[in-house]
Amino acid sequence: MQRLLYRLVVATLLVSANVALAATINVPSDHSTIQAALNVAVAGDTIEVCESGGPYFEKIVFPSSGTAGGGFISLEACAGDRPVLDGTGIAGSDMVLIQNRSYVRIRGFEIRNNLGVDDGSGVRVLGAGSHIEIIDNEIHEVRGQDAMGITVYGTEPTPISDLIIDSNEIYDCDPFRSEALVLNANITDFEVTNNIVRDVNNIGIDFIGGETDINPDSSLVARNGVCRGNTVIRANEQGGGFAGGIYVDGGRDIVIERNIVTESDLGIEIGAENSGTNTTNVTVRNNFVYANEKVGIVFGGFSSGVGRVRDSFFLNNTTYGNDTQQEGFGELWIQWASDNEVRNNVFVGTGQVPLTYSENGNVNNSVDYNLWFSIASSTPDFFWRNSNYSGFAAYQAGSGVDTNGLFTDPLLIDAANGDLHLAQISPAINQGDPAFVPDAGELDIDGGPRLNGARVEIGADEVSLCGDGNIDFGEECDDNNLIDGDGCDSNCTNTACGNTIVTAGEQCDDGNTANGDCCSSLCAFETNGSTCDDGALCSNNDQCDGAGACIGSFTPAPVCKGSTDSGKARLTLKDKNNDKSDLLLFRLSRGEATALPEFGDPIAATGYEVCVYESGMGLFLSSRAPAGSDWSSVGLGYRYKDKDRTPDGAQIGFVRSGDEGKSKFKFKAKGGNLSMPALSLATPVTVQLRNTAAACWGATFSTATKNDATTFKAKSD
Repeated sequence: MQRLLYRLVVATLLVSANVALAATINVPSDHSTIQAALNVAVAGDTIEVCESGGPYFEKIVFPSSGTAGGGFISLEACAGDRPVLDGTGIAGSDMVLIQNRSYVRIRGFEIRNNLGVDDGSGVRVLGAGSHIEIIDNEIHEVRGQDAMGITVYGTEPTPISDLIIDSNEIYDCDPFRSEALVLNANITDFEVTNNIVRDVNNIGIDFIGGETDINPDSSLVARNGVCRGNTVIRANEQGGGFAGGIYVDGGRDIVIERNIVTESDLGIEIGAENSGTNTTNVTVRNNFVYANEKVGIVFGGFSSGVGRVRDSFFLNNTTYGNDTQQEGFGELWIQWASDNEVRNNVFVGTGQVPLTYSENGNVNNSVDYNLWFSIASSTPDFFWRNSNYSGFAAYQAGSGVDTNGLFTDPLLIDAANGDLHLAQISPAINQGDPAFVPDAGELDIDGGPRLNGARVEIGADEVSLCGDGNIDFGEECDDNNLIDGDGCDSNCTNTACGNTIVTAGEQCDDGNTANGDCCSSLCAFETNGSTCDDGALCSNNDQCDGAGACIGSFTPAPVCKGSTDSGKARLTLKDKNNDKSDLLLFRLSRGEATALPEFGDPIAATGYEVCVYESGMGLFLSSRAPAGSDWSSVGLGYRYKDKDRTPDGAQIGFVRSGDEGKSKFKFKAKGGNLSMPALSLATPVTVQLRNTAAACWGATFSTATKNDATTFKAKSD
């Protein structure tokens, strides 16, 4: 018994020692460089890097591993920060190198300016190792040749395993000849999820096997992984070519699901470039693929002299309007491939090209229960095993495939703008293969159950049909009708105040039970003139009209902080024939005293809007910077950055607190989302930056240095 107690005490002390050894190392407080902090980190340590010490002009290497017992060595951004790792002028191929390491993590960095690259990466993982995480990093301006975003090469007999690459954004890189995000050779048990890859000059995301220059054992391929929830936009080979948005080349046992691929050369490609290498057991399911230049989905080796794609599955995808360059490959292109299944897919073409194309390398592939349609022709071509068939019936009869398929408009909600969801009356509903059974954990494109009702929908979207008697995903009830007020209303919610359906005893129902929004907690109109909020930051004196509406006055706020000196605010507006060049730029410096709490918390809750008011005309133009992840904490204020410029063109924002004359503000919006009205403007013009925390900063411009049909420029009074 004494010996047992001794062992328990020793074990407890060892655990305590491990906990005590774990430390938080701050950069720049504890070390001025990231590499210096990495050099002293041990298992369990977290290195927090703050923006205040950056940009960090370094290229870094993980010199040590964490351990299963001691924990990760974690390199992370300070809370609310986005520290910059900048390679300008720094020698070396890779911004971040992880070689033969395990239990390491990098999260939350902007990694940029790896310039003049000849085979280099933003983040590169080499050799062997396990439990490696690359999360929430922004990687861009990796320029040169084979200049990649994230590269993982399993070069050793022991694999790289338990790899997570999640929520990164890779853009403006030059991976030509290679890939923007790649897993190559001996890699197993991986998750590549929720990443954005855009504007790169070759393949977007790739999983490779059979390249013996990476690993001499060609059987050690990327395998046993998932590629889920990623978005790939404009992955186009330099000089024109056949770059896949998402590509599997020689990998096996991989699931490609719930991704969106658009404006690339090829949407999703499953291939086998290396002779003797077969790509097997790849499942491509529940993806949206649209507006790609040459084809939506393609699979097979590209010629008789290379590998084959076998025993793989293409299930419940929705493709629309691919082959935008009208090269003749359509929505589905089958190359040298055999014993694969293509089922339950929606294929919609918009041009005068075949909907599907294949030559004699297409052998023994099962194709059925797909829905086909052409916007351009009622009798589109189907090119199958070197034979052309005009019209769907001829294709079915001549090819012997898709005997249970359909040719009809699937009624997608807004396909021209990328919304490929099915309308509630779509003929694709409940028309998939009746033998289909979803895999454990399989979900549709939106993360809902893959099967609602007796049969699966054709395509990536599983529709919840209110009124069919089945309580589907997102429904509170379903009583087999669309009658309101019978206990289960026509939106399949229980009859009650606050469900958006006006039923007996209610004057209104705005979907909540709150007061102060012109429809009371009892679903009655609030009195005329009572205070409300119309949700528009650019309006004032919001009042209920007594009939459920909240109406505000779109005029400048009467109280708004400005600059301590005249001329310290500037406004530029541009209206160009090409809407991409439309511009709103507002700067205010030497602002009145502003405390940091006045900014609220834009990362979590506080939205912002710039409001431009024209004399005698009210609101001329506005642009919003909503609360959320596009905001980050920077020193004494916050920064906004949205490359997509949604919803109203806002691209860059900056607010900085300070004493009298020290606060600063900047707001820039541009592009087609800005909706610039026609110039010129009646002066004076007032501009206000307002937020949902009821704060306001602005300036008035009585005269303009330029005020014509294309440009307004002015300095504040």
